[in-house]
Amino acid sequence: MANLKQYTDIIQSLKKDIYSPIYLLHGEEPYYIDKISKYIEEHALQEHERDFNLNVFYGRDLNKDLLLETLRRFPMMSTRQVVIIREAQDYGGRWADLESYFLKPMESTVLVIDMKYKSADAKTKWYKAILSKGVVLASKKHYDNELPEVITGFVKQMKYRINPNAAHMMAEYLGNDLEKIEMELSKLTITVPLSKEISTDDVHRLIGISKEYNVFEYINALSARDALKSYKIAQFLGRNEKNNPFLLIINNLFAHFSKVMMYQSLKSKDPNTVARELGLRSPYAVKAISATSTRFTQRQVALIIHLLREFDGRFKGVNTSYSETSEDMLKEITYRILN
Repeated sequence: MANLKQYTDIIQSLKKDIYSPIYLLHGEEPYYIDKISKYIEEHALQEHERDFNLNVFYGRDLNKDLLLETLRRFPMMSTRQVVIIREAQDYGGRWADLESYFLKPMESTVLVIDMKYKSADAKTKWYKAILSKGVVLASKKHYDNELPEVITGFVKQMKYRINPNAAHMMAEYLGNDLEKIEMELSKLTITVPLSKEISTDDVHRLIGISKEYNVFEYINALSARDALKSYKIAQFLGRNEKNNPFLLIINNLFAHFSKVMMYQSLKSKDPNTVARELGLRSPYAVKAISATSTRFTQRQVALIIHLLREFDGRFKGVNTSYSETSEDMLKEITYRILN
């Protein structure tokens, strides 16, 4: 969650018109890099100042001497100038050659280095020079178990509240695409009153997630040993494989029951201990794992995990001589988990 906290801190400083002379934005997650860079581009200068004081370079075409000349230039009819290096990961030169500038940057220049999908080497002198004089954001991809908390954080920034179940449902359905998550949350906040907590019903209605038929609900139905609902959802998922890939369902089931097995082996069932040991980020997730463990014995959970590995192999054509549909396999999985 360091990404979201640091991103929030950086944006809050920028909104107060507090700018650092250098921003190194690097890493595998482009969302935070793009948001900060775009904010600086759109807000650091007034519209009439941009013609002379906004300079955009691209990594693959970057000329070190021209860049240094631009960086050391004084702004024209403005208190600052902005220099943005987009696609900085494609720069063919040596960042070390810019170290002298990084150590003594112009206070009237705001340099933004966008290095997406690549991490800068934190051991280098030039990296440490930027760290001492400016702001460095290492933008890492969030783990799946962090997404509900990320969604909750986004909603909080929008001055809204969201039910933990709804946050988990969005995380399951939307995956690790932060731009898509932001877009769908915008839809919700347009329709849901500010005074109301965003609920699972709101998510179903406004994002288009089937109220009953999704992987999230399938896992819940199986965990609750609700046979009728489990079979109903299994049939729907199997018949709509394009939107519900079989391996994605298996992976989600495996992740859930693996955590249940880990939970059952823990000596302490204290929620904080469980959350730490299992890598869970929300009280709802802890409760869901705990509830499942009361309905399945350790032996049953071990058999379920073995079962899921078996069907992963069957789907990939291992140890089977005939073709099976996703619907047939999900129905069999459902039967064998519940019996």
